[in-house]
Amino acid sequence: MNLKHVKQQLHKAYFELLTIASSQCLEKSLSFMTERIAQLEGIRSTGIYRYCEDGYHLLHRVEMDNSEPSLNSRVVPEHMEMHQWIEAKNVNGYFMKLNAEYVLYIESKKQMDHLLLNMLQFEVVRMLRAATWRMNQQGQFKFLYHLSIRLFTMENKAEIVQEVITAITQFYPSYTTQLLLSRDTDIEIDCPIQPITYNDEEPMSYSSMAFISGEVQIEKHSEQIYKLFAPLTGNQGVYGVIQLVKEEGVYLQKNDVQFIMEIAQTAGKSIENASLMENSSHQISDLKLINDVTHKLNSNLDLKGIMEYVRNKIIDICQAMEVGFIFKRDHEYTTIEAASTSYFKSQGGAFASYLLENIDGPKFYGNYKEYPGLPYRSLLIIPMQQEFEVYGLVVIMHPLSYFFSFERFKLLQSLIQHCSLALSNAILKEELQKAVITDYLTKLYSRSYLEEMIIKLRKSTAKGALILFDIDDFKRVNDTYGHHVGDKVLKQVADVIHEYTAEEAIPSRWGGEELAIYTPNQEIDDAVALAKKICQHVERSTDPSVTVSCGVSSWGDVGKDTVSELFIRADRALYEAKSKGKNSVVKS
Repeated sequence: MNLKHVKQQLHKAYFELLTIASSQCLEKSLSFMTERIAQLEGIRSTGIYRYCEDGYHLLHRVEMDNSEPSLNSRVVPEHMEMHQWIEAKNVNGYFMKLNAEYVLYIESKKQMDHLLLNMLQFEVVRMLRAATWRMNQQGQFKFLYHLSIRLFTMENKAEIVQEVITAITQFYPSYTTQLLLSRDTDIEIDCPIQPITYNDEEPMSYSSMAFISGEVQIEKHSEQIYKLFAPLTGNQGVYGVIQLVKEEGVYLQKNDVQFIMEIAQTAGKSIENASLMENSSHQISDLKLINDVTHKLNSNLDLKGIMEYVRNKIIDICQAMEVGFIFKRDHEYTTIEAASTSYFKSQGGAFASYLLENIDGPKFYGNYKEYPGLPYRSLLIIPMQQEFEVYGLVVIMHPLSYFFSFERFKLLQSLIQHCSLALSNAILKEELQKAVITDYLTKLYSRSYLEEMIIKLRKSTAKGALILFDIDDFKRVNDTYGHHVGDKVLKQVADVIHEYTAEEAIPSRWGGEELAIYTPNQEIDDAVALAKKICQHVERSTDPSVTVSCGVSSWGDVGKDTVSELFIRADRALYEAKSKGKNSVVKS
């Protein structure tokens, strides 16, 4: 067998293969290659074997005479080294390992020398690579086309990444594929995920460089690609990195790097589109929520109803543990509305005052530690304002650190901003209504409101008690200290009455220095005990010190007593207390 002539024939076959490989499947290209080798001078038969899980399987055989095949489909040795051949027994047969997947068998009429075998192996490997490369080019193009169609119709980012990893794994099974994500990328997927970490103290890793630069990074060993890092790039950013690490088999070629880069770019743009669609859906949902809330707030709810509705919405949106509504009125004191949750009602007064003094705008805290003893780490603080005037704060808290997302914070800011007008109007309406029924000096209810409520409660309750107070020698206080001190003393007595008044009771200014409390569903002896406590406290706490006299009356059986008679009896008892020497309580 002439070495030069064989080489010429193989070169001719190589160029023929290049012209047909792009239009045929790989199996046909392998058959063509096997047939051309069998046509060489002195060749009796050829066969191409492919490795599967249970060993090598014959794909195609060419016999140049009618003799029986000397080998069956599974005679290729399990362990073959690249660039070596193994002589078969009793025949001039030679096995040539072409790559990790294919083995060529050649049986010649005469024994072949090593030089010829080496040349044959080199040329056949070159033909196989050419066929595989052309086929891969065509297959990669088709794959990218169909992959793009699939990815750009997906709306779930995790499904996109999973599809890409599965596809790369199928193309490059000898490489381990892994997804690397930055800490702020929210893609939940079942496959292993590693964080992309970098700091100024350590050299930047390949994955970090790929993520920051948006360009493919390659780690080589002896000029062979050992690791590849392909960034998932979109038009607006990089969303992660796909890492390929070699385990066994052939190394990646330049065209493979380009192919993987195009897959990663397709995936990055698909993730970006899915993110934009997701954000659009969230924005539509958020706008609908705000519209629904605004519509609800405009449906004539009172202040308490508005507060409770907004509180419940806040809890639904961010799963808050505590929600507080804090108002600063008259620039003097802090009010925590009844719709606030338990912490603000029971022990949040000092914290509320602290916030009003120190907060000058919206705040987002992930690990709040500025207020000693506060058991909550995640805080959202959102001002309530009308035009440019801040009239209160909404405080949202959770005990876990970094519990709230910044997206929820922005949504709640928008929600509170849309609620501010309704809240401000409801507060103004409540204050106007309260001004009509409240005494300006003492902040107690007016006499007309007291009479109205007693008549109303008389129809629905079986009993109740009325306490009338009169400040003893009040004229002497005015004459001695002046009317401004008299007003001060009157406010001090009213504050004591406020302090001892239960939620259902009605404290009021009866007229002049006379004050009153109506306590529904209370026995007269309980009302007398309450009156005595108030008398004692007034004597201790007023400056200048004054005392009060009290008259107490109560309902009899429903239907047998009138409101007028209740007032008459209480007034008669008050007159009797005055006659007994003042600073006393008399019931009637």
